[in-house]
Amino acid sequence: MLMEIGSPENVPEFMRKVEKRERVLVGFGHRVYKNVDPRSKAIRALAEEVFAVTGRNKLLDTATALAKYASESEFMRSRNLYPNVDFYSGLIYQAMGFPLDFYPVLFAVPRCVGWLAHWRQQMLTSGGVKIWRPRQLYIGEGEREYQDIERRLGDPKAGVLDAPSAVYHGGDSKRNQLATYRDENGSLVKPKL
Repeated sequence: MLMEIGSPENVPEFMRKVEKRERVLVGFGHRVYKNVDPRSKAIRALAEEVFAVTGRNKLLDTATALAKYASESEFMRSRNLYPNVDFYSGLIYQAMGFPLDFYPVLFAVPRCVGWLAHWRQQMLTSGGVKIWRPRQLYIGEGEREYQDIERRLGDPKAGVLDAPSAVYHGGDSKRNQLATYRDENGSLVKPKL
């Protein structure tokens, strides 16, 4: 979304389209934090620290302009839409060189800890909690002994899930082909594959 907006001066036009419901705004709003997501302020500061090492991403200026617009917009305030923790994290992932196709996984990995914490909280809280995740019933195998890689590879009865498999990333995906932008010097930058 930030790459599409391109620069801070394009924010008002993009937001007019959002307000007309012609465009979708991502990275704003939260089910629990009805005002500012406190994590967004922390990750915004972290983004500055990352950019001090990797070089400043010009999209941060666009993100900052978008956040400022949202804080001043009656449309956004009336709907409690403020930047959430994911709003700046994509910029950090980009600075770290992750391809765009990896972002959904990178957004999910840290949530696993939270999901497990919620599950534990649900199990231990008799009165309930504010947000309940879907009911979880594990029906898989119980505890199993670890087998080292040589034993798994040598077992003729091994199934597809018993041995490691190569993982290929299609670095030429349409999303990656479209995800190009110009750096601070105006040079075309393609994602690292």
